[in-house]
Amino acid sequence: MIRVHFTAADLGRITFPVEPHPLWETALAARALGDRSITPAVRRWRRSAAPRVQGSMRPLFKLISPGGLFPDFLTPEVPGPGLESSVEVLTDTPADVIREELEPYLPPEIDRYLRGLLEGQAGSRRALGIAVREFHQQVLAPTSGELQRRYGADLGIRSQALLHGGIDTLLSSLHPDVEWNSPVLTTYGHTEGPTSDIHLEGRGLELYPSPLTTTCLAMDAHGRRPVLVYPCTDLPESDEDPSTNDALADLLGRTRAAVLRSLVHPATTTQLSRRVGISLASTSDHARILRAAGLITTHRTQGTALHTLTPAARPLLVGESRGIQGQIAKTAVQTEDSR
Repeated sequence: MIRVHFTAADLGRITFPVEPHPLWETALAARALGDRSITPAVRRWRRSAAPRVQGSMRPLFKLISPGGLFPDFLTPEVPGPGLESSVEVLTDTPADVIREELEPYLPPEIDRYLRGLLEGQAGSRRALGIAVREFHQQVLAPTSGELQRRYGADLGIRSQALLHGGIDTLLSSLHPDVEWNSPVLTTYGHTEGPTSDIHLEGRGLELYPSPLTTTCLAMDAHGRRPVLVYPCTDLPESDEDPSTNDALADLLGRTRAAVLRSLVHPATTTQLSRRVGISLASTSDHARILRAAGLITTHRTQGTALHTLTPAARPLLVGESRGIQGQIAKTAVQTEDSR
């Protein structure tokens, strides 16, 4: 069980990542490959992802404990988006930080790679960087479209929760195993275990939805904003083949429909390109056509274009989110009744 203690200041400092962090996704995906408690959605992902794992990725898996824990340095704060900059920060982690986080949990006898990592050897750092980069590119990238669709859909749910009922509804509707009783947010796992208390004390909280976990995970590292990872809402699966029954794709074309769906949460051109898995040039072209059709707007600031759905686009997507809207409205009523 994890208890997160808020102050009034922390309630105004709740944030979500605009898009998945490469290193968080890598760590959570590597963890999911060995997790026995998985949802049908994660099981489907694992069947597709597991055959792509290669021997060069072993240094990453050596940092994931049998219980699913991994060290904080595997998910560092990075100055900007992108895999390469993230890997660079990871491989520059000071040796004393690595020793502090790893040594208490390692057996007396460890292999050459881990010994080198503890000693700050360049070869072990390089091996970890290669493992993370190849895992992200070869295991995660082929399935990134579906993972990012679920991630973006969950952010859309949280936006609606905040609009319908404010912070109370947002925190009350995160997951069935998460309970909000102001000023404490409590998460319950699948099994009984020690209670961990996180006192935010004005630092705020980053909420991170993940389609690759079934339980909540928390990081409370010195000098960093705490992070609470929670399972994405499981969207209902259609029994119909989407390739033969996708009205929006029939109207706009499959790629352009994917671009529009991805903008449930606003995105820059680069972010949108990553979400849909197409080139920047193709993304810009689709955005131009959607903008000309009045379905999105684009705001440019300091050389960055941010794309957002217009009110005219939302009726095209409302059928896909009708069940989600009902869930949010129900949660808002329950929260109001409990006051």
